[in-house]
Amino acid sequence: MTRKPYRMAAAALALLAAAPLLSACKDVDQALDCGSRAVSLAGDVQDLASSAVNVGQLSDQERRKHTADALKKVGDDIRNLRDHNSGDKIDKATDKLTKAVDNAQNAVSNGKVPDLGAITDAAGDVTKACAGS
Repeated sequence: MTRKPYRMAAAALALLAAAPLLSACKDVDQALDCGSRAVSLAGDVQDLASSAVNVGQLSDQERRKHTADALKKVGDDIRNLRDHNSGDKIDKATDKLTKAVDNAQNAVSNGKVPDLGAITDAAGDVTKACAGS
């Protein structure tokens, strides 16, 4: 009968020893999820860059619409990333990206070329934040 308390103690110690590993797995899963969303975001930023070329110099409404749609998709990516990932670095990076996208949307609606440099820089910050989360 004296073995039963030792078994429970051993089981409890094993669980305590495994807790950091389980926590680490959760952190890895979150980092992978964030990274996956960052890759999707990067692809959408690339699509945006392709559609926004010369948007301010062309009167082609279809190109402007495609650019506006691409900006909306990047905005959706940001919201999706925020909904599933958190942390100071991610919040700061997504705030910066949101501001850059808002400025670009204003430029497009005024018939001007959006500042894609600010968007790509901010998207890079999101990727770095996900890698460090």
